[in-house]
Amino acid sequence: MPPLVLESRLTALIKDGLLTISNGVLRMDGTQRILLAERLIHAGSDPRRVSRFLKWQEFEDFTERMLRENGFLTRRHFVFKSQAGRREIDVLAWNDTFMLAIDCKHWLRGLAPRRLREVVQAQIERTAQLAQRPELLGRLRVADATRRSIIPLILTLSELHDRLVDRVPVVSVSKLLSFLYGLSPVDDGLCRIGILNSQSRLA
Repeated sequence: MPPLVLESRLTALIKDGLLTISNGVLRMDGTQRILLAERLIHAGSDPRRVSRFLKWQEFEDFTERMLRENGFLTRRHFVFKSQAGRREIDVLAWNDTFMLAIDCKHWLRGLAPRRLREVVQAQIERTAQLAQRPELLGRLRVADATRRSIIPLILTLSELHDRLVDRVPVVSVSKLLSFLYGLSPVDDGLCRIGILNSQSRLA
């Protein structure tokens, strides 16, 4: 790449806040890397190749930050024991109205429909197991836990054609905010798993 073209592109990245220069050294933090990855994917780059340059921790960090900046309390890597064994929720998020059990998928584009359904069903199962442990949510100081329901959610780096699989939303990180703003407590189109004292059911 010609030096002038490279300089122009670096300048544009700095102007857009996707790159920082400090003491003559170019730096990029996790948030900037996620935002740049989104831009590259939207511009037509292969999500699989782009995702190789990201750490899964960066994706989860970015997700948690977006949720907290929009009024959610969060807990990452929420590990608990269930009748089916050890389970883990990548990001558990809640506010006064909603509770989300989020599975952060680094990359899912090109996934066969059958495999995507397996991913969704696994998240439903994890969420249902958590719903059987209201005392754990009480320790997180989730208000009125047993009167709530949990929405399982798959969050991806790239946007998929299927945005709702078995009533579970599959949301790209670039659409997370619009999804949150569009949530309605009376929407019965989404999978909601009621938190009960002894067992859970799909609402």
